[in-house]
Amino acid sequence: MIKLTRSQVQPIGLDIGFDSVKMLQVEAVGQHLSVLASARQPLNAEARAKPELRIPLACELVRQMVRQGGFVGKHVVTSLPREMLHVKNLRLPLIPPHELAQAVRFEAKNIFPFDTDHAHLQILPAGEVRQGLDVRQEVIVLAAKQEDVDAYLEQIHRAGVVVESLDVEPCAVYRAFERFIRRREDEADVHVIVDVGARRTQVVIGKGRDITFLKPVEIGSDHLQEAVSRKLAITMDEARALRRRLIEANPADPSKPEAPEMAARRDPVQQAVFDAARSTMEDLGREIALCLRYYSVTFRGQRPNKVKLVGGESCDPLVVGVLNAALGIPVESARPLFSVDTSRMRAGERCGAMGEWAMALGLSVKLTKTYFAPRDGKPRDPTAPWPEPPKAVAEVVDINQIASQAAAAPAAQPAGQAAAPTRKQAEEVHA
Repeated sequence: MIKLTRSQVQPIGLDIGFDSVKMLQVEAVGQHLSVLASARQPLNAEARAKPELRIPLACELVRQMVRQGGFVGKHVVTSLPREMLHVKNLRLPLIPPHELAQAVRFEAKNIFPFDTDHAHLQILPAGEVRQGLDVRQEVIVLAAKQEDVDAYLEQIHRAGVVVESLDVEPCAVYRAFERFIRRREDEADVHVIVDVGARRTQVVIGKGRDITFLKPVEIGSDHLQEAVSRKLAITMDEARALRRRLIEANPADPSKPEAPEMAARRDPVQQAVFDAARSTMEDLGREIALCLRYYSVTFRGQRPNKVKLVGGESCDPLVVGVLNAALGIPVESARPLFSVDTSRMRAGERCGAMGEWAMALGLSVKLTKTYFAPRDGKPRDPTAPWPEPPKAVAEVVDINQIASQAAAAPAAQPAGQAAAPTRKQAEEVHA
């Protein structure tokens, strides 16, 4: 008897960034994923220069992309804009789980700059940490003002789509890789994912299926563009186009790591761009190194063996080379769509490692209950039980910075520094 496997079309993953809008829709066929439709449009200079215009102008693009992109349905999963999100970190004595929510809600009244009675509020236990001789419980308190969430949803609905769920950027990026973890031994692996965006970089560290640390770093591709523009006396648009051309001509090869000096030496233009942006790249490397140090001291256990780079800068061999030198562990351009059939994507969108699609993929598979088969050639145990579906937690999340001195003195981390929500607990973010 032939067993037919029914295709399950997932919602559209809607990634509204600072420089572009990306939409990706996948369908699940058994244990495998396939891209059903995709679209990407850049935001104009006005949207990049005026943050208040970014969402309205992006919604106009969304309307066009849904109509012309070949998507099935109009249901989307998107992330709440990072400027609307707030997060604080607390270290509390070990208390019973049924008392934790009440204790944190009491503390939340004093740590947020708005009335938490009129906000979405959620707590995420991050785990036990040592503080001196004591064992404390680290808790992430997540909040977003109700009026901000309502205003954002209203703008998205005007684009002619239906928001099925709201997510947060770090969880969506991590899910793009976590949904392919099926072996028991993989659950002990530590994954470091660095998402280099236009205005900000997200550092996400997880063990197996759970996020254990996250931090935003206020350095992104725009800062690299500014450095090149200033040093070479060209406009921002010219610097952006120049760097894009160089990356497309010489993409990073994960199988052949190379020192940035060697990569730049072959082309005098690339050498000039590298010299202009080098200090900014090194600043980013130092911030990521602090994150790794903080994680290794605070969350003792297995160490990561590589850093996966996603986002618009993930294919730049100069960025990969500088981070390799700064972090002391291999840095590679991650391939979030490696295990996904991308044959229906446009040829121009299937170039390189495709690291910029990580968040859109994670958003699209948010509502699935399945862990998919990775295409890495490693044998799987067919008798191993399937993992439990991720737990759903309502509300909204944001990320504030962890202070740099926490890496040097992790035992005395003050409240208000971002740390480590688990992805299973941060899985659902409903309005």
